[in-house]
Formats: sequence, C-alpha cells, structure tokens
Amino acid sequence: MLARALNRSLVRSIRPIVVPRCPTSPAKSLLLLRLPLLQQSRAFAIKKRRPYKGGDPGAYSEGPTNATDENIPPLVEAWQTSSTAPSTLPQPPPQALPNTPLTSPTPSSSTTPPTPSPGSSTDTTTDLFVRKATPASGVGAGKGGDGLPKSAYVSSTDRKRERLARLMFAAFIAAVVGGGIYLGRDLSEFEQTIYDTSAVPNGWSMSAMYARIKARVQNVLDFYNEPPFEKLLPDPHPDYSRPYTLVIALEDLCVHSTWDREHGWRIAKRPGLDYLLAYMFQYYEIVVFTNQHDQIAAPIIQKMDQYPGYIMYPLFRSHTRYKDGKYIKDLNYLNRDLSKVIMLETNPDAWSMNPNNTIKMKPWLGDPNDRELIALIPFLEYIAAMGISDVRPVIEEFGDKHIPTEFRRREALARVELKKRLEADRAQRKGTVGELLLGALGLGAPKRRREDEEKTFMDLARERGLQAYEETQKHIADHRDEMMQEQKAAEKEAAEMMKTSLSRIFTEGLPKPPGQM
Repeated sequence: MLARALNRSLVRSIRPIVVPRCPTSPAKSLLLLRLPLLQQSRAFAIKKRRPYKGGDPGAYSEGPTNATDENIPPLVEAWQTSSTAPSTLPQPPPQALPNTPLTSPTPSSSTTPPTPSPGSSTDTTTDLFVRKATPASGVGAGKGGDGLPKSAYVSSTDRKRERLARLMFAAFIAAVVGGGIYLGRDLSEFEQTIYDTSAVPNGWSMSAMYARIKARVQNVLDFYNEPPFEKLLPDPHPDYSRPYTLVIALEDLCVHSTWDREHGWRIAKRPGLDYLLAYMFQYYEIVVFTNQHDQIAAPIIQKMDQYPGYIMYPLFRSHTRYKDGKYIKDLNYLNRDLSKVIMLETNPDAWSMNPNNTIKMKPWLGDPNDRELIALIPFLEYIAAMGISDVRPVIEEFGDKHIPTEFRRREALARVELKKRLEADRAQRKGTVGELLLGALGLGAPKRRREDEEKTFMDLARERGLQAYEETQKHIADHRDEMMQEQKAAEKEAAEMMKTSLSRIFTEGLPKPPGQM
C-alpha cells in the first residue's frame, strides 16, 4: 500500500496542470490561487507520513500512517467534472500496479501541456499569469507591471530633491546672468584711471561689455597671481647700498631637505655657503628669494645666516608671480636696476622671466664634497671689480657653458698672454743705451719682482678682496659680544613695538607711534 501511494503521488505531482479561466466565479479563482499551496501541503504530508485531510494546509490528522487512495484528494478529477473545465485537459495515466518499480516518466502527450488555441480561455489565463510574473517591456514599458505610470513609483523624497535641483539650477542661471550684467557695467571715474579706456571702452555693445567683464575679472585674478607690491625692496640706502644685487635661491642651492623614518626632516647647509655670503657681502646686496612660504622658509634663513646677518632682504612665495601653474621670480618687481642684478637659480620656471640675469646652476642634493659655490666666487668678483655696466650681455655670452670652468679657462689664457707680453717688453728694454746709463747712475726704475709683474688685474683685485674680508672677520670677532648685545636690544625693542593684546588696549589704550612713546 505504501509503494502504491508513493507511486500515485509522484505520478500526479508531475502532471501538467492547466488553470482554467474563471472570471465570473470568485470561489474558483480562490481555488486557483491556493493550488500551489495545496500541492506543497500534499508533499509535506506524505513526507511526514501523515494523511492529508484537505482544507487548511496546517491541519494534520493523527490517523493511519499509510497513505491510501482515499487520503489523496483528486484535484484534477474535481476540475474535470466541472461544467466550466475545458475539454482539452489531459487524462491521468493509469494507476501503477502494486509492487511495480517506479520509473521516471517519459516525455509524452500526458506530461507535456497541450497548446491551447489563441482564442481559448486557457490561453488568456496563462497569458495573464505570465504578464503579471514578468517585468514590463516593449509596449507599455514606461508603466509599471500593474499598469500604473512610472511617476507613481517616485517617492516624495525624490520629488523634493528634483524640485530643489530645479530651483538651484534656476538660481545659478539667474546669478550668471546678473553677475554678467553687473561686471559689464560702465567704468567708474576711478576705474578709468586704472584701465586703458581705448581697449576697455564704455557702452552697452556686446564687445564693450565683454571687454569690461574680462578686465574686471583679470584685475581680481591679478590680486592673487601678481606680487603684492610694485616694489618688493625699499629704495637703496646711501649708507648701506651696494653697486650690485645678488639674488640667491634657497631650496636645493643653499640648503637641501631630506626626510626619513628615523630622524624625520633634516636640513643640510651647502659647503662654502658661509664663505660665499661673507665674501660677496663687500660687493653685493644679498637677497634670498624662495618659492617656500614664509612660515617655513623664515626660520631656515634665520638659522642659516644667524650672525652677523649678511642677508639683507628675504623674499618668499607671496612675492612671486603665479602664471600657468608656475611660481616665477620676476626681477622686474625688485625695485633695482636689472643691469646690476644677478640671480643664482636651479629651477627653470623661476628664471623664465629673466633668463639673461640668471646663472643657471644644477640642484644640490646634499653632497658634502661640493665646491660649486666657492668656484663661482671669481666670476662674481670679476663682475664687481671690473665695474661691468650691464651684466646681462656678460652672462649671455657664456650661454649654456659651465661658468666657473669657462671663466677659469679664460683667466688662464689671459695670464699666459700677459706673461708673453712682459717677456717681450723685457727683451726690448734690456739692450737699450738709455736703460744702461740710467741703471749705472742709479736713476733707473725700481726693480719689481717677476711674480708681481705677472699678476693680472684680477689677481690684484682678489688680493684686495681677501684683505678686506680678513679685516672684516677680525673686527667681527673682536666686537662680537657688543654686536650681539646691540642685536638683542634691537630685537627686544621691535618685539615690544609689535606686542599688542586686547587687555592692554582696554587698560592703556591703543599703542602710540614710535616717535611719541
């Protein structure tokens, strides 16, 4: 009995079920919707070896454990006896005999659902279920599966966001139009003194409005891209002025910064920097010009030139000119004659505005044996000692050559030419009668040493420079304590002048000018 019940249940479970359309019968429609649930309940009941009594799937009987023909409700047979059931329903296969082994059903007409005609009720019902189960596509794709428009699925939050986006877009368009009209207004009397009225005329034509808008926008950008002052350095002081100005870069020329996990940031000073600053101080007005911010570079410069202070003016990134993403050191803003200005630089972007004033150097990467700065001193000393009226043609003459090496070669050639000329003069004077008579009477020119005669003008100028350098260093060493006290007193006075707090303003009032204190 158990084998026959299992065989019957398995065979019926694979039968195709065609759901008839019953639009006028609510009871039959409810039965169609409960069909999958009833089938699951039947299989669950057989699995638990309990007979299914029908009705609620959750209700089970405690009857016999063996399934019989009476315990299995003939669902398909019930539909077949209905007056509205179609005549195309397949007939159930014959019942399996007892003790017949179960076999898998072969594909046949009994296991394959028949193809209903296009106008039959079965086709309409099946199409209804398929359309409800599949998403909307093709015709009516803009609607939901239940025929509602697409806007019915938009939440209230999305509607608020779309409305806010439209308002913001409208406000943006209004701001652009209003800003264009405001920037394109006629120039005021003050603006006419700033802009070129021939290129930026008044009027309400499109070209005139565009010219005014462009001029005003460029004026705002220049406030941030150009140096803050037209004169970055004060006028030369008659007591402390030098005939030439030497502008030196900071990063990778005077110092080099490195970082590692063990020590963090470390800054190394280039070999020969102290000697270059001290020696060139007697010829040049020394200015340090860096692309770094003043908060970063100022402590480095102060530590690099702590005493006695050979650097007269420091300049930082805020004094550069920003153009095309580059920080340019424009020497035209220095308030100095460019014919007397020399810049030492390693960054091509920095010297792009004044290439003829720049001695182009390679970046220093921390080599402790570097002697590049010391090798450059003879050329800089030659410029100052010879009193060159314009340094730009002299620097341009060297081109891309290494200036210290090329200048050393030219100086050696000049010394050789001088030696040849002196030897020729000695040979010419040696056999003259007048020279012999004056020598015998003791009235001849005093004899000079051969070494002194063979010295060039630059050799003599270098001797005077070295002597002045040694005297200056000796004076600094002898009066070091006095100079340090004066420097500290000046720093303290400057700090007191700059010191202002809110409590001091309320108690003592606003600080008075230096002359009225």
